[in-house]
Amino acid sequence: MTGQIVKDNKKRRLRQTIASFSKFAKAAFFVVLAFFVIGACTIGGFDAPGKAYRAVPDTAESTDTVVFYLDYQDGKGLDEIWINIGSVYTQVGSDTTVTFNYASVPSTSASTISWSSVNRIGSKTFGNIYSSSGKGITGANYNWVRFADLENAENKTTALSTSYRLIKMEAGAEMLVNEVVFVDAAGKIIPAYVTTEEAKAAYGSGWDSRPALGDAFRVNPKDAVNLLDSQHSVRKGDSTYSNFTQDEAYSLMQIDNIFLGRQFYEGSVYEIDADSGPLSSLFMSLGVLVFGKSPFGLRIVPLLFATALVALAYFFGKELFGSDAFGLLFAGLFAAGGLALTVGRLGLSFAMTAFCVLLSYYFMYKFCAKGISADHPVKTALTVLFSGIAFAFAFALDAKAVIAAAGVVVLFIVGAVRQHRAQAAEERALREEMSESNLKAPSEEVMKENIAVYEEQSSALAAQSAYKNKLAYLFFFASFVLATVIVTLLSSLASYFSYVKFYEANPEKPVLGIFTIVWYALRDCFTVSNVTSYTSANASNAFGWLIGLKGATLFSATEGSSYLALNAQMNTAVMLTALVGFLFMTVYVILYLATGGKSGAYATEYSPRILRAYAVFALGLVTSLLSYAFSANASAMHSLLFSVFYIGFIPLTFYTAYVHDKSGATSVLGIKMNATVKVLFALLIVYAVVFVLMLPMTFCFPLHATAAKYCFGWTTFLNNGFYRI
Repeated sequence: MTGQIVKDNKKRRLRQTIASFSKFAKAAFFVVLAFFVIGACTIGGFDAPGKAYRAVPDTAESTDTVVFYLDYQDGKGLDEIWINIGSVYTQVGSDTTVTFNYASVPSTSASTISWSSVNRIGSKTFGNIYSSSGKGITGANYNWVRFADLENAENKTTALSTSYRLIKMEAGAEMLVNEVVFVDAAGKIIPAYVTTEEAKAAYGSGWDSRPALGDAFRVNPKDAVNLLDSQHSVRKGDSTYSNFTQDEAYSLMQIDNIFLGRQFYEGSVYEIDADSGPLSSLFMSLGVLVFGKSPFGLRIVPLLFATALVALAYFFGKELFGSDAFGLLFAGLFAAGGLALTVGRLGLSFAMTAFCVLLSYYFMYKFCAKGISADHPVKTALTVLFSGIAFAFAFALDAKAVIAAAGVVVLFIVGAVRQHRAQAAEERALREEMSESNLKAPSEEVMKENIAVYEEQSSALAAQSAYKNKLAYLFFFASFVLATVIVTLLSSLASYFSYVKFYEANPEKPVLGIFTIVWYALRDCFTVSNVTSYTSANASNAFGWLIGLKGATLFSATEGSSYLALNAQMNTAVMLTALVGFLFMTVYVILYLATGGKSGAYATEYSPRILRAYAVFALGLVTSLLSYAFSANASAMHSLLFSVFYIGFIPLTFYTAYVHDKSGATSVLGIKMNATVKVLFALLIVYAVVFVLMLPMTFCFPLHATAAKYCFGWTTFLNNGFYRI
């Protein structure tokens, strides 16, 4: 009976807690939940190729060789070969070849296996990330490539005869080959073996009488079994659901670098993800460790951060405007109108960095607006500490965050100045109180008592003020300086050997200290050097983001009359409204200041809140813009954080109009609305229409080229070389 009472009490408290949330808070919860569910269902599949085989040619002129034994089933010959290549340790953009040969089982008298050019299945050239020559396959890293399609009616070719059971793979450079899959003419996977024991068991009696056959498998490296450890992981399809973008290949490459450790070979080139900090690959490696090198595995952690960013937009909006409704508007616009559904769903560092930077702004704004409480000084000063810790993580994710977070320092300075002014005002109030008391004092003795009381209170106030100031400065230094150094160095340890192989002239005998190497890695974050085949076509001056001149093509593929592409493009209607809002609010602030500020014609009880919100969005806008303003290869993809602050001007504009709107509320579809709310709802309908039209480029699903042209071809104002039809 007692247990039932406890359960009933818990249910009652839960219902009371849920009932205490406003309808806007509940709606915000569902927005965040919907964002995560939609993202998790569309970021990609779980199929991962398993462990990798590291192909290492003995010399620059030789190839690395692995021999497979095929155990044909149902009398069906070899039709397709699928291969998944990971990191290639050559210069990005360079080409390398992979060759497959076939041969029959040698006779008992044969001393070698007959691998002739006549029996060659073929060679394919793969570009590392992309092929600068145009001769190799672009975007092949970590994606599945159909190496061969032997049974082809158009070319009048047939499947390979089952008499050819030996297949040899040759790699022309050091690379990680994740998986090789052989498929027969019936579409079934052919069991393949690379070890002597397994091949011998599949072949049966007579193996020992064929020395050439045994020799071929004895030379296979031990880790060649990794080529066959996930045979049902082939991902077929052209969209980002099945394929990684070229930008994501850098993320996977850096994760592989971490797993590779200190191993290196002379003549190989060990590229790194130079655009992101060391913590980025560590965070994403968590998803890869759990789900493998699958699209879902790489993208799940950035998606979690993007979801948290949507939630943070709600809480920040609620804090800035003092309204759940405008917090919901901010979160909803960012979730569906910005880059959250494109850049935020990919295995890149942008969502993680944006969340940490915005979180730093959020906590520092609370300090700036509310200061440190005299009753709970440590508790309220923690906002400075939390802001700095968030910045420390942002910096370790991407060193460019030091520019984007410069506005946080401005907010701290403003908050500290306001705190000093408040303390001085309290001191003046005490002095004035003492002076007034002395003017009314009946005797000199009472005056002396008043002075003594004042000095005691003044000393207590000075001690309290000094304590609060010390807390603020101590927490600022401990988090923004010490925590940043510690987090960055600790996260760099995992990438240390990849940095050594990249920056040292002779990695075998390193001469650079860890601080120097980490400094080099952080310095390189300030340039955009992760080059892809889309880089030059999508590069745009960062100031062009204000009017959205270009979207950034992150993935593109065409087949016949169909067109599919994943583009980083803000909702055009949202982008234009944000521009109007930015201009409107800037004019408002200028007029407020020019007409006398607090005593001017534009001053109202809402002005302080409006000005603080404008300051936060303007600081974030300018600093995030400057993060990439001087990077040659920056594109719209790099503006995720910028889009958060840019979109913020929409709820700020409508909040300003709403609190000053004197029009009467009328009923629209049973809902009471004033003029501002009516305009807002009309715009939301426009946003929704444009959102639906842009769905193909948001989620990268195929559309007929003509339909694509009229649905969303107009949303990019300038041709970016890949997207505009």
